Amino acid sequence: MKLNRLFQMTALLAVVFAFTGCDEEFTEVGGEIITNPSNVELREVEVKAYSQKINSVQTNNLPNNVLGVTNNPVYGQGAASIVSQLTLSTEDPDFGDNPVLDSVVLTIPYFSRQSEASTAQEIVYELDSIYGSESFKLSIYETSYFLNDYDPEVGFEQRQKYYSDQQEQVEQNIVGEPLFVEDEFKPSPLPFTTYEINAEGENDTIANAPALRIKLPVDYFQEKILDKAGSSELLNNGNFRNYIRSLLIKAEPNGSGGSQVLLNFADQNSPSRISLYYKRDLEVDGETERVRTRFNLGVGSGSNRFNTFTGEFPEGVSQAIAGQTAEMGAENLYLKAQEGSMAVIELFPDEDELEAIRAEELLVNEANLTFYVNDDLVSGDEPRRLYLYDLNNNRFLFDYGVDISYRGGNPDNSLINFSQPVAEDENGRFYTLRITNHVSGIINEGDDNVKLGLVIVPNINAVAARDQQGNVVGSVMSSVRNTPGPVEQIPSVNSLTPTGTILYGNMADDVDKRLKLKIYYTNYN
Repeated sequence: MKLNRLFQMTALLAVVFAFTGCDEEFTEVGGEIITNPSNVELREVEVKAYSQKINSVQTNNLPNNVLGVTNNPVYGQGAASIVSQLTLSTEDPDFGDNPVLDSVVLTIPYFSRQSEASTAQEIVYELDSIYGSESFKLSIYETSYFLNDYDPEVGFEQRQKYYSDQQEQVEQNIVGEPLFVEDEFKPSPLPFTTYEINAEGENDTIANAPALRIKLPVDYFQEKILDKAGSSELLNNGNFRNYIRSLLIKAEPNGSGGSQVLLNFADQNSPSRISLYYKRDLEVDGETERVRTRFNLGVGSGSNRFNTFTGEFPEGVSQAIAGQTAEMGAENLYLKAQEGSMAVIELFPDEDELEAIRAEELLVNEANLTFYVNDDLVSGDEPRRLYLYDLNNNRFLFDYGVDISYRGGNPDNSLINFSQPVAEDENGRFYTLRITNHVSGIINEGDDNVKLGLVIVPNINAVAARDQQGNVVGSVMSSVRNTPGPVEQIPSVNSLTPTGTILYGNMADDVDKRLKLKIYYTNYN
């Protein structure tokens, strides 16, 4: 991808759209503006597409993490757990005289919004980014599993990567008994109230949006934290992270349908923390009083944190994926987010056909791929968006970067020229990915005919980083390992949803639903 060309195309599109309001000769084909619609022709070109299992994905570069258990009717049961360091809010803390802990609370915010049922007297919340409505087993452990900032295997010259398949390694280092166990934990949309000491030393009543709220054992933190005041273990965060190396927040199935929720670790207004509430002696006007105080431990804030995923595909799904080949393509494409599966798309697999099309010097008005859902194999809600990227170079496509329908604050309706949300016609449910500029570059400019990766994303805005003006500056990717084939990286946001689907591929028996590349073009020769 040539970035100079990207910025030039952005400016060109702005000019084109500015003129559409005053030129009646412009019309639309599939949302793309073209001229002389009577000369537009359609050509369907064969493609090859096949599924690829993702066995392990890097998860320590995510702004947020998921927690819980899901039961997918196609892909089976899976669990998402979290491993995190703790951080001292104040290094070498002074807890005062005679500090005695009375309660300890872990708080990690959920994503939520106010419900229409809210009134002036009561705010009612609904949880965002929650999948399922039943419970799961939740446990919390201290572990001696140390999380490095930099990778010792390459001389500490690169950031350490942590992967979704490392839960067994973490569990081998569990220290002592669990700090918390709840056999039927269920994320709650209820708000909660806290009492905080303001600048005047008075208690303020604070109403808070829903969050994961767990009471942890007082004796453990009295011994581990308050009783260690003045010690080398609490002198700085480097020492502290070697003292309490990590926590495992573990989700397990409990026989119910389970649920999985996205935790808002990036919330700056309500940071994730363990709050230690304690009383200490304080001299006031010559009298000793017991004063209640709070000390915070940061959870995953400015420190290492990663997701682990457990669960196996049913044997039939695994065999179906293993039986697909790059040479022929596939009847069905299996897409499952997290430690799941994706699809590899090869455009113009017949090199002779591509050269013949190039010789025609066609003006490409629109090119798209339409993926129909195999409703015979899946049912229920579909993932809302799919994302297509350059698999050879692990970066966004030109069409993604120049899509003027970007809406920073509304990802559900953002970039819909490039990736349409799931829709339905007489043939069933489908997704449309427009890759007009990408295909035009291959045909008319000799651009490399790279392989494309197709994945599920919960937020299509988050697959790339943008500057303050909203311009795309780079893809946000995660490495994969133990994964055969051409896949080296996938969009990081793929790990933040457990959803899955099955799409018709290029070998589908139903011709109307078979995957093809559709090119709308004008031939002036």
